[in-house]
Amino acid sequence: MKNSTSEPKTRLTGPDLTRSIAALFVVSVHFFFNCGYYSTPLNNRTVFFMTAARWLFLCCVPLYMILTGFFKSNKIPDKKHYYSLIPIAIAYFVISVIKCLVGNYYYGKVYGVKETLQALGNYTIAWYVGFYFSLMAIAPFLNKMWHSLKSKREQQILLITLSMITALYPVISLIAVSNLNIIACLGAVLELFSPNYWQMMYPLLYYFIGCYIREHSPKFNKFVLTLIIIATTFINAGISYKYAAGNNFNWNILGAVDCGYNCITVVICSTALFLMFYDIDIHNAFIKSLLQKISSVSLEIYLFSGIMDIIIFDYVKRIYYEMKDYAWLFFILVPLNFVLSFTLSALYKTIYQFISKLLSHRKAVQK
Repeated sequence: MKNSTSEPKTRLTGPDLTRSIAALFVVSVHFFFNCGYYSTPLNNRTVFFMTAARWLFLCCVPLYMILTGFFKSNKIPDKKHYYSLIPIAIAYFVISVIKCLVGNYYYGKVYGVKETLQALGNYTIAWYVGFYFSLMAIAPFLNKMWHSLKSKREQQILLITLSMITALYPVISLIAVSNLNIIACLGAVLELFSPNYWQMMYPLLYYFIGCYIREHSPKFNKFVLTLIIIATTFINAGISYKYAAGNNFNWNILGAVDCGYNCITVVICSTALFLMFYDIDIHNAFIKSLLQKISSVSLEIYLFSGIMDIIIFDYVKRIYYEMKDYAWLFFILVPLNFVLSFTLSALYKTIYQFISKLLSHRKAVQK
């Protein structure tokens, strides 16, 4: 291996900040599912800017995938690696069961024992957990592949190749169906270099981007990165707005595969976001501690935020009916959800750690 160190000696502030932003983006993007955005025609300025915000917040999952590659790039297939999934599995099971109970309270009996087990088994309650388990199962072997590459150039060729076969198609396909013959012909030629068959492999692209950044620590001008983030966000919003043609948001435009995580503009935006924050060093002790605490329970925040969505929107939807109201309510409901989810996550973590220590102590005494 090129680097035998699995973790940095001192905890980096930048990744904690990045993970905290990703957690906030999760809560933010779920807001759009609950406020009625997807059933609202895209035909005014307010909804256009909401569309831009939606595409920005969609970077939450890619950020997590890049973070996974960043921190797991040196993991090997040993017991320690696979045992690290146990706390995640427990959190998934416990919090998901709570969500089912809360759903039954607010919506009537939706989840019986069978329905709960089915929802847990097929990860419909939290699809990302199922994805993460699968990625962690193969991560040590992806790492062997990554470290077998002989040079930085080979690594770059891998990233470019994965970009072409997993992320270019959503944009190229729109060019290929243009009403202008010249543009359509150009798109048809470009499709030769971006076949759509391997689009579902896009998580590997993000994982290896994280591996690359961890190994080489690239530095970019923050102003340029900001321009890239703004540009890609509004390009996506403009395309969605144009192709909606006054109708509702079209999931198949740029987002036919997993909502659009594999769209090249999302890849660029997510990578720029990561590069913007991953190397920031914050010296304020309180902020560093807060970011570390948020980062340590980011999965739990994701799980608890779904419960908070049920509770918050059950009340809010009794009062507000129009999209223009939700545009400004975003700045109240999302922070509220995030704070409540973080509080519950911290409480869950405290209880989990207490029980774990108690069981470990009892096992030690028995020996």
